[in-house]
Formats: sequence, C-alpha cells, structure tokens
Amino acid sequence: MPGMGRTKQFNRQAALDNAMQVFWAKGYHATSVQDLVDEMGVNRQSLYDTFGGKHELFEAALDRYRELQSLPIRRALEQEGAVGDVLRGFFQGLIAKLIESGGKGCMMVNSTTELASQDERVFGACSANTRQLEAAFTGLLVRAQQAGEIPADRSPVQLARFLLSTINGLTVTAKATRDPAVLNDVAEVALSALGL
Repeated sequence: MPGMGRTKQFNRQAALDNAMQVFWAKGYHATSVQDLVDEMGVNRQSLYDTFGGKHELFEAALDRYRELQSLPIRRALEQEGAVGDVLRGFFQGLIAKLIESGGKGCMMVNSTTELASQDERVFGACSANTRQLEAAFTGLLVRAQQAGEIPADRSPVQLARFLLSTINGLTVTAKATRDPAVLNDVAEVALSALGL
C-alpha cells in the first residue's frame, strides 16, 4: 500500500550466527549494539523486534553455540575403537580448533568466566552445558572400564569432571599461548593421569 514502510527482511538464523561470532570474539560487555547491527546486517529496530535486546540476543547466541558444538563433540566421543585413541583424537581436534580460532577460546568457557557469577540465566546455560558434557564423557569412561582400559575402582564421573576441568583449562591456556605443543603437553598428561 502506498505510504506504508516496508519491513526489511533478513535471515534470522544467519543474523544470529553473525551475532554469535561477535559475542564469541569480544565477549558480552565489550560488544556494543552497534557492533551487532554492523555484523548482523540488520537495523537496531529489527534487532530489538526480533531478539528483544542485547541480553536476549546473547542468550540466543549462547544457545546457538551450544547447539552447534554439541553434535561434533558427541560424534567425536562416540567413535569406535580404544577409548584412549578416541580421547586422544578428541584432544587433537579440540587443540586444532583452539589454534584456528585465533585466541577466541570457547564461547561457553568465556561466558562462564565473564558472566555466570552475576547472571543466573547464563549460569543456567553454562551449567546445563557442563552436565551434558559430563554425561558424554562419563559414558565414554564407563566404556573404557568395560573394556579394561581403566581400572574398575575409579569413578567414571570423577574422571569425567577431571577431563572437563582439563578442557576448560586448555581453552584458557590457548588464549594465552596459542602454542600447540604446550596444549598437547597438557592433553598428554591428562590422558596419562587416566592411565590411557
């Protein structure tokens, strides 16, 4: 109709993926609404109308990051073969991604350290992610016990928590060094501690 403004159309998923990249690279506090508008290719009003605001957009981006990361992690941990080889392959893939990211680290770990102590919704998302990963690693370590790769008297849950702490430490260390040799040393010691 004449006189009515046209609504700008955009791909919501692509815009969300672009927002995720901005938050991942800069963190929540250092990302401005203008940064988001520039990278998402939308105007401010479209951002607010579609996502609600910066914080709601951040939560959606964090959920999207988790969604994109969970399947590759699950696939890596469900590989056939000796569990020691599966975990070694997992660590090699993780280290390669951390180096390729140019110091961005892991958006979940970044968000945990930046916001989880102050924001209950971010804490909930990060906590749920940790529980999901813990369950995946626990399942793999149960498999290792059943195959006789690790002693039957060790708790798979405790070992899974140790691995998660190691992974979190690797993501932070990668931001400080970006040296694959350093990161590989950490992974090898972790596998050795498990007896793998």
